[in-house]
Amino acid sequence: MNCKLCDSNNVKRIYNGKIRNGGLGKYSDENISIYQCGECEVIWHANCSMENIDYYESTKYRDSLEGSSDIEQFYRLHDKETMQKFMYTGTDIFRHKVIADIGCGGGSFLDFLSGVAQEIIAIEPTLAYRKIMKNKGYQAYAYAADAKNMWLDKVEVITSFDVIEHVESPLRFIEDAYELLKPGGEAIIGTPTDAPVMRQMLGEIYERKLLYSTQHLWILAEKNLKLLAEKAGFKKIEVKYFQRYGISNLLGWLKEERPCGEPKYSFVTDTLNEVWKSECGAKGLADYIVVYLYK
Repeated sequence: MNCKLCDSNNVKRIYNGKIRNGGLGKYSDENISIYQCGECEVIWHANCSMENIDYYESTKYRDSLEGSSDIEQFYRLHDKETMQKFMYTGTDIFRHKVIADIGCGGGSFLDFLSGVAQEIIAIEPTLAYRKIMKNKGYQAYAYAADAKNMWLDKVEVITSFDVIEHVESPLRFIEDAYELLKPGGEAIIGTPTDAPVMRQMLGEIYERKLLYSTQHLWILAEKNLKLLAEKAGFKKIEVKYFQRYGISNLLGWLKEERPCGEPKYSFVTDTLNEVWKSECGAKGLADYIVVYLYK
C-alpha cells in the first residue's frame, strides 16, 4: 500500500480494531485498520472514501454525532466555540471583507461575523442548514467547488474548522480554497491532531474510544498539511498549535479511562490548566493545529 497523500510506500498499519462511530460510546461493527505514512506522517483508515455522498448532505452526520440536527441544538452546542475560533483567527481580519466559511454547519461562527463582513459565503453540504444560511442572507453553497463560478479569485478570508479531516481529498479541499481566494487573501484551516500526549499516556484506550473515528478519514499533521498547501499553490504557510483541553482532561482520562470532559479537581487551578495548554501549544504537542495559508 502506498500513502494516499504523498504516494510513499513507507506505510505501516498501526491499529486494527473497533473505532468510534459517531458520538461517544458508539463503535464500528467491524474492525477497521488504521495506517500511517512514515514520510508525510498522515494517518488514515481503510474506509477512506465516502460510501454515501448524501451522508453529509442529509442530517445523518449531525444526528449520529450530536443526537440531533435541530438548529437550536446546533447553536447550544457550537455558539460557545466561537471565542475559541477567534483565538485562531483574531478579530481584525474580517471587517469589510468577503468571507467564506467552509463547512459552516448552522452558521454559529458566521453569525458573529455578519455585522462586520462585506459579504458572507456559507459553504455547507447539509441541505437543511444551507436553507437556513440562505434565509439569513448569506451566499450559500454545498461545496467550495460550487462557489467558484461566482467567487473565483474574489474571497478575501476563508475559514474552515474541523472539516478537512472529513473530506475524501484534502488536496482538492485546499486547492478549492486557493482558487476561491483573491491574490493576497488568507485561508485559516484548523483540524485535530493525533493528540500525542494522550496517545503516549493512554495508548489504545484513547485511540479506540476517541481518536480514531469512522467519520474522520484523516488525522493530519504539520508536515503533510504543508505538503498539501504547497501542492495547491500556496507560497507562504504558517502553522500554530492550540491545546483545547486542560491537564484536568488528561487526569480524568487516566482515572476513568474514558472521555469525561474537564473534571474539577481541587488541586488543578485555572492557572495550571492554562500553563498546560500554553506548554503543549509551544512544544507542538497540542490537540489542535491551525494552518495559515496566504495566496
